[in-house]
Amino acid sequence: MKEEFEKQFSQWARALGPENVDKLLAVTTRLELPANRVIIRDRMPVDSLYLILEGEVSISVEENGKAIKLGVIGPGQVLGEVSVLSGEQSASSTVTALTPVKMLRLRHQAFEDLIATNYAVASVLLEHFVDMLADRLRASAKSFAELKDGAPPPDEPPADDSPTLRGKNWIKSFFDRVPGT
Repeated sequence: MKEEFEKQFSQWARALGPENVDKLLAVTTRLELPANRVIIRDRMPVDSLYLILEGEVSISVEENGKAIKLGVIGPGQVLGEVSVLSGEQSASSTVTALTPVKMLRLRHQAFEDLIATNYAVASVLLEHFVDMLADRLRASAKSFAELKDGAPPPDEPPADDSPTLRGKNWIKSFFDRVPGT
């Protein structure tokens, strides 16, 4: 299991180090599901995070009785992070296995216990989740713009004479302040 985790979550493994990888894996269970299995259902309770080791899943939301496909994700991706981070404990989308999948299951309570007692694990996981959510938000915004306009938006804003405005990455600066450094 450790070898599969280190292969699919190599950035996590490097940032955590061997001792903390072992601590994380000690509170997970391995889960294998067949294709077409619903893993998480939109607006239903969720009690775990899922780290995909193998296979692909489809992400969709239900609106007016229709499923709207948001995308497909696979190895190295996480499911269930919105519910644990928001405290809502309910799904924000439906996740269905497209192929047989192998995952690590991390129950919310075990996740909360782990990040409450281990700063190194907390900083790595929380920083990863913030980055991942930001990437997913950008991808969703792009998808919705394509639906609205009927054409893909440009990858870059139109060129003008104004400089690119960027603020400080407060999340990164918080996590860069590791105790003892």
